[in-house]
Amino acid sequence: MVKALVKAGLDRLKNQGANGCVVVGAKAFYRRFGFAQHEGLKLDGIPPEYFMAMTFAENIPVGTVAYHEAFGAVE
Repeated sequence: MVKALVKAGLDRLKNQGANGCVVVGAKAFYRRFGFAQHEGLKLDGIPPEYFMAMTFAENIPVGTVAYHEAFGAVE
């Protein structure tokens, strides 16, 4: 069921015209969907081995990713 949920989310991103997706998590889990570490892409405060990306376009962007502030909200 989790596999189907991840695939559905990735399909939805593609259909909305996204160029790719980034995740924070375990390599063993996300690699099976096509996510990989990319040297030039980082997320401050996260060890590189837990930050992965997948592109739906030809090139992976280079730089620092910033999540929307809502992802850090605590209540």
